[in-house]
Order: sequence, then structure tokens, then C-alpha cells
Amino acid sequence: MKFVLLAAGKSKRLYKKIKKNKCLIKIGKKTLVENTISEIKKTRINDICIVLGFKSEKIKSHLKKYKEINFILNKKYNSREMLYSLILALKKYDTDTIFGYSDVIISHKVLNKIIRLNRSNITIPILTNWKKIWKIRKKDPYEDAETLFINKKMELQSIGHKINNIDQIKYQFMGLIYIPRSKRNIVLKQYKKIQKKYNLHLTTFINQLVNSKIKVDCVKTKDNWYEFDDYDDYKNYKKLI
Repeated sequence: MKFVLLAAGKSKRLYKKIKKNKCLIKIGKKTLVENTISEIKKTRINDICIVLGFKSEKIKSHLKKYKEINFILNKKYNSREMLYSLILALKKYDTDTIFGYSDVIISHKVLNKIIRLNRSNITIPILTNWKKIWKIRKKDPYEDAETLFINKKMELQSIGHKINNIDQIKYQFMGLIYIPRSKRNIVLKQYKKIQKKYNLHLTTFINQLVNSKIKVDCVKTKDNWYEFDDYDDYKNYKKLI
């Protein structure tokens, strides 16, 4: 199994403050990207790729000791959303793959849950204690969070819309998605239908998969997770640790 880290974007809001790629912020003794690599290495995943774009050489230089990591360059990072980076990697690699955001702290435990399940369907882990995290981040869920609904079979029903009633939202997307090799061509075919929509977010695309009757399974978790969307997230996490 492969893990693809999506790290091509500029992250304008955070870059204004720290003047570096978001994945290079220090979390304790490690940068965010090193922390993710460390967690991946605690699993059976031994194949890691990072999709780069903005200041790609800075990240490559920072990770030069990791000889086993491969890189893909997204030359359109300035005009496309993260979904485009995912598709670039999906076109290149014909294997079971977990894709992950580069601006989140993740735990190897949630990756192992996905691996152990060995699902034949697209699968996303969903955060059950998300309100606690949003409180630490001091975010307004009505502005920052998105809807995520599942059925009794733990299949995704809807994702990616603005929240109207916070009491209805029990879970949040974690920036991780597993796409098995058997569903690779289906996802690429679906993307081909909408590829002219350059600024389509990943959650919007996932919602379109569901609307097209493509099953997306969900796995509940409350394993360690945190998102760095802006400088306030960074400050609040530093206070926490």
C-alpha cells in the first residue's frame, strides 16, 4: 500500500505569518511533514510519495535524509485545488493508496484501522470528537466545519456542505481518503467528467462520487488529529502542547 501526501499548495493565510510551507512548521521537535512520515512508518506502509508545488525545493531539501520518499511536481498548484494533486498521483500509481492532507496531525492508529479493514470500497476515517478539536482551535463550526452524514451501514451519504444545525453533525472529515486499486479507474473517470471545474474541493468531489452511486465507506475514530488551517490554529496548538 502507498501513502500520498498532498503538499503542493501555498497556504496563503499561514504563509503570511511564517514565511514557509505549511508542512514545515515545527510541532515539538519535528516539522509537520516529518511527524506524518514518522506516523506512517509505524504502519505496514513502506511506500511514500509527496506531491509538491509551491517552493518544492524547500521541502525536498528538508527531507533529503529520507531517500525512500518519491516526489511528484504539481506545476498547476497556483490555479488548482488539492484534488488536482490527488489525481496526478492516482494517474501515476496503480495501487491501493491512502491520500492525506499535509496540514494535519494524524496518528498511525487511524492508518492501521484502514489497513486492517482491507476494504474494496473507497474509505474515509471520520472524527467523532471533532467538537472538542474545534473548541481547541477556537473555530466557529458554522464558518469552518462541513456537513458529513452516514447511514446505518457506515456508508457516506453526504459531505462538504455548510452546517445549518450543529447538533445534526456527529462527524468530520479528517483529510484522509483510501482509494483501492479496484476503484482507481472509476475515480479517474468521474474526475474526467468534471475536470474543467478547476477549483473543486476534495470533499465536493467525494460528494459527487456518492451522488453517482459510488460507495464510500466510513470508519469512526477519535485518534489524535489536529488541523493547521491558519496561524491561530498554530498558536492554539502550541499552547496545548
